[in-house]
Amino acid sequence: MQSDMLEGDPLLDDLLEHLDDPEIRHAWPQLLSDLVAVIEHDYRALRLDADQARRLAMVAVRAVSRYAGGRQIYIPVGEQLDRALRDREIWERWRGSNMSELCRDYGLTERQIYDILRRQRALARRRHQRDLPFGEDRA
Repeated sequence: MQSDMLEGDPLLDDLLEHLDDPEIRHAWPQLLSDLVAVIEHDYRALRLDADQARRLAMVAVRAVSRYAGGRQIYIPVGEQLDRALRDREIWERWRGSNMSELCRDYGLTERQIYDILRRQRALARRRHQRDLPFGEDRA
């Protein structure tokens, strides 16, 4: 992401300027404050400078908030998270003719890759298609 995409956002600039203010930190739910700190830490580990890491962390938390704000969500951990992210990456890399490359890169068999693609295709279909108003709830 280019840093110029993040510049000039008055709300973000204000949050960055006052994030360490004790009153602001107290007003924010602890989880949001912790999310910013954790994401910022990981961006710093990627050797981003402190300001850019903070800005990107704020953008990430705002994106999560837009998606999941007001809802309870489950975020898997450990192997379950790693597997879910791997499967999504395989889905994004699939080109139709790169099976041997995917098998080699992920240490999986063709059958495993096809199973992953089938599950990811179903997830993509659910993301892009609304439920039809037919069935038991219909008056």
